[in-house]
Amino acid sequence: MEACERHLAQIPPTPTFSYSDTDRFLNDMAAAVPDQKVQAWPPSNGLSTINVPRKDAILTVYASTCINAPAPLVFDKILHIANYGCWNRFCPKVVVHAQELANSEEQLAPDWLHIGTNFTLYAIMNAAEPDSPTPTQLKVTDISTPESPSTYVPQDVLDSDGSFFADLQKVYRVSWKCEGGFVSRGLRTERFHEIIMSGEDRCVVRTWECQGGILARTVKWMYRKTLMEKFQMWVDDLKDHCEHRGKEPQQVQ
Repeated sequence: MEACERHLAQIPPTPTFSYSDTDRFLNDMAAAVPDQKVQAWPPSNGLSTINVPRKDAILTVYASTCINAPAPLVFDKILHIANYGCWNRFCPKVVVHAQELANSEEQLAPDWLHIGTNFTLYAIMNAAEPDSPTPTQLKVTDISTPESPSTYVPQDVLDSDGSFFADLQKVYRVSWKCEGGFVSRGLRTERFHEIIMSGEDRCVVRTWECQGGILARTVKWMYRKTLMEKFQMWVDDLKDHCEHRGKEPQQVQ
């Protein structure tokens, strides 16, 4: 853990994020999937999720990057929450409260995200106060991989909504929503990560969150700029970690 803390301290600050970076994303996507027509992302009509559809979204935050590492490895880094302290300056601490078992005989790795995992992310909203994180209780709503594609996002939505990458054979996807605690009574959220394959050693990562409910207006007013910067920090830290450290995939035990 001390080594992780030293590494996090050495990562340079993330520059303020502005999304004239759509051009950068389109270039990354064109390189990642040259055989497909590349759509602008985020779409011009806004982003959407299953739990918070576009029409209900009051606040949307997002970020993307291209990573020179295999998509399965990058996906593992997102699912393996025990190692967030080694790379994730925004949310270095995660606590799992419960794992939902598909059957009584199934054993799930306690420090990995699975469908139904109940957990808390501790977000550092102010880098000057790292000892005062903001806890958010969450639940994993979906995991989809090329080997085990999910139907959580219906096919007609994949085909028509530019929020999502439609080809389930080329994308790794995980999503979670706010669940539990006082805040969830007035706030609905859902966050998606998509890791889009490009050959064996390159992928595009994009992440977004939609928020709805009465408290979303307060969050938008107070924290939208900060959250945009923090989401970009998340993917930039993930890129740095996957390209320069921990290149061996970690198998779920």
